[in-house]
Amino acid sequence: MSDKESIESLEEHSLTDLIQREIEGMLVRGELVAGSRINEKRLAENLKVSRAPVREVTRALEQIGLVEIIRNRGVFVRNVNLKDVVAIFDIRMALARLAATEAARRMTAVSAKALGGLLERMDAASSAEEYLPLNLEFHRQIFLLSDNPRLAQLEISLSKELRLYRLRGLRSGNSMNTSKEEHREILAALIDHNPELAGRLFEQHILAGRDRFLSTVDRQEPPPPKRRGRPRKNPA
Repeated sequence: MSDKESIESLEEHSLTDLIQREIEGMLVRGELVAGSRINEKRLAENLKVSRAPVREVTRALEQIGLVEIIRNRGVFVRNVNLKDVVAIFDIRMALARLAATEAARRMTAVSAKALGGLLERMDAASSAEEYLPLNLEFHRQIFLLSDNPRLAQLEISLSKELRLYRLRGLRSGNSMNTSKEEHREILAALIDHNPELAGRLFEQHILAGRDRFLSTVDRQEPPPPKRRGRPRKNPA
């Protein structure tokens, strides 16, 4: 069932969620490109909904950094260049290593059960659009486990700017299954209370996410040099 058909049925998802998924899909498919104006009236007509929920969704998309609203001009797809995207991924790599290192020291049975439940839901996800929110929540829980509110807030802020690019990467090839396996390895290290391994695996997971995105980009110039994570070691 397509998103448009789902919007008409409204059986499983809220109206705003479905509209947001449709707009994000248009961005990923290239139907809306960076710098282009989103015509809220036309979009509402195409989706057979009123303008109010479309307006609500564009405000939400502004909050997560996908669009910008310019007064008296309208809503425009935000233009984020490749260099900025790579820089954000690289910052997140460092944050992820620190977060998982601390989380492994504070891991509890309750936290392990919660993260395991998220993994089960990710395994059941049939699309990147369904998988990504669960993926984001898995990451958020690890940052919260670090017991460092500033660190968690930095991750939340940076992740908002990468939502579209992470979605694009997850749609590529076998990326979603690879991501699931990486999450399992991270959780195992957390449960084992192995800070060094958990930190390294989470850092490498962010690096892999960056590379998954870069593999989808049609560049006219060589990509920025890839930073390699530290060599993986088998835990003692």
